[in-house]
Amino acid sequence: MKRYVVIIALLFCFAVLHAQDGTGVMPKDSVEACYRSAVELFSAARYDDAAALLRKAADNGHADAQYDYGLCCFNGNGVPEDHAEAVAWYRKAAFQGLPEAQYTLGVCYEQGYGVDASDEYAVEWYMLAAAQGYAPAQSALGVAYYNGSGVGQDYQVAAEWFRRAAEQGDAGAQSYLGTFYANGYAVEQDGYKAAVWYKKAADQGHAEGLYNLGYCYECGIGVDWNEGKAIQLYDRAASLGLAVAQYDLARYYMERGRNGDDEVALEYLYAAVAQDYADAQYLLGQLLYEGRLVGQDHERAARWFAMAAAQDNTDAQCDLGFCYLTGQGVTQSAGTALRWFVKAAEQGNVRAQHNIGVCYYEGIGVGQSYVDAVKWFTLAAGQEYPDSEYYLGVCYNNGQGVDKDRSIALKLLRKAKKSGCAEAAEALRVLSE
Repeated sequence: MKRYVVIIALLFCFAVLHAQDGTGVMPKDSVEACYRSAVELFSAARYDDAAALLRKAADNGHADAQYDYGLCCFNGNGVPEDHAEAVAWYRKAAFQGLPEAQYTLGVCYEQGYGVDASDEYAVEWYMLAAAQGYAPAQSALGVAYYNGSGVGQDYQVAAEWFRRAAEQGDAGAQSYLGTFYANGYAVEQDGYKAAVWYKKAADQGHAEGLYNLGYCYECGIGVDWNEGKAIQLYDRAASLGLAVAQYDLARYYMERGRNGDDEVALEYLYAAVAQDYADAQYLLGQLLYEGRLVGQDHERAARWFAMAAAQDNTDAQCDLGFCYLTGQGVTQSAGTALRWFVKAAEQGNVRAQHNIGVCYYEGIGVGQSYVDAVKWFTLAAGQEYPDSEYYLGVCYNNGQGVDKDRSIALKLLRKAKKSGCAEAAEALRVLSE
C-alpha cells in the first residue's frame, strides 16, 4: 500500500510543478496539498522529491514547509547541507509565528549554527516560542535563567519555566525541576518531590533523569535506599551515552573489587573517556600513573592529565604540575609546574595551594619567599589540609614569614598530627624535648 501512496504523491508532485499560473503563485489549498505530499515523500525517504515540493510550498509562504525545508537544508536531506540557508528558512517561518521555528532559531543562535553565536538572541527567540506554550522553548528558557546565559541568573524564574515545561511532559524540564527540589533552588528543599520529578523524566528514558533517580536511590533521597536499583538506573543512563553515569559506574566497579569487575570498570571508563569527559580522563591518567588496572606509563598519564586539565579539572592540573615538577612523563620544568599549580589553586584546589606554598618555601621555580609561602599554606590550612597545617606550624615556630608564635605553632602541629601527618608528630616530639 505504501508503494501506491508514494506513486500518487509523485504524480501530484509533477502536477503542481507544471500547473501554476504565470505568476508562480499557487492557490492556498494547492499549497497545503503540496506540503502534505512532501511529508509523505519524506516519510518514504524520497528526500530529493520531498525537498523540491517543500521548497515549492515554502516559496508560497507555507510556514510549516519553510521550517521543514530549513530542516532539510540543515541536515542535507535532498539538498546540500547549508546551515546558513537553514537559518534563513527558519527565520521566515519564525516571523510567521511558528513556535517550532522560533525555538529552533534560538538553538541556532545558542550553538552558532549558521549564525554568529549569541545567547541574547537565543533567549529572545526562546521567549517568543515559550509565550505560545511551546514546552522545549520553556525548558530552554529555564536553562538560560539557571545558567545566566543571555539573561541575568535567576533561579526563581528558571523554576517557573521548568515547571511549565515539566507539566507538559518535557523530560529535560522534569529532570531540572527535580534538581531544584533536591537542592532547594528557589523552592523548599524536598527529596520526595525531587524523586517524583526525576522518575517522570526517567520513565521517558531521559538519561539525566535516570541518573538523578539512581542518585536518589544510592543516597536514600526521597526514596528508600537501594543500591541495586541505583546501579540499574546508572546502567540505563550509561547505555544512553551519559558520560557521568559511565564514569560513576567505572568507579563503582573499581571500588567493589570482585572477580571480573576490573574489566567492567575499564569498559565504562573508556566509554566516558571517548566522550571527552574530563573526570574520566583524569581517572585514566591516575591509573596509568600508578599502574592500577593498566600498565604503568607516566608519559601517557601526563597526556591524559593534560587533556583533563585543559577542561579545567583542577585535580588534573595539580597532578600535571607535579609531573612537570618531578619530570615524570614530561620534560622537567619547575616554572611550568608552578603555572599549573597556580591555575588549579586559584580555583580552590587545596593540594595545588599547598604545592605553591612548598615552592615558595623551598625556592623551587620561584624566588624563595616565606611570606608568600605562609599565604598559600594559610589558604590550604583553612581547608584543613594536614601538610599545610604542618608547614604553617613550622613557620610560626621559626618565625618564617610571620611573627614567631609557639602557641599557634603547637596548635597547628597538633591538628596536623591528629589528621595523620607523620612530620607533625615528629616535630612535636622534637619540640617537647
